[in-house]
Amino acid sequence: MKREYVAWLIIVLILVTAGLTLGRWLVAEIPAGELDPQQKDAAFRQWFWERRTLDLVTQASLMFAGALGVAAILPGKEDIPPPQPDLHGHPKESP
Repeated sequence: MKREYVAWLIIVLILVTAGLTLGRWLVAEIPAGELDPQQKDAAFRQWFWERRTLDLVTQASLMFAGALGVAAILPGKEDIPPPQPDLHGHPKESP
């Protein structure tokens, strides 16, 4: 159990470090002059529009996560009990 905990901790630290590095790299490309909030919003919209791959990757990740969530909710084949025969020997439908 201890080894598994350490492995998960290392994975989380690597992902956090990669996320912070990527975030700083992306933010460094945006000029950080003295802008009012409206100009900052416009600059972000222009930056985000120019980098559509980020949007596409985010949408694909969310759809994949949703599909995994649905798959986790639905029962697997091992969770469905086999049909039980009724009094006449005919199998009943499982619930």
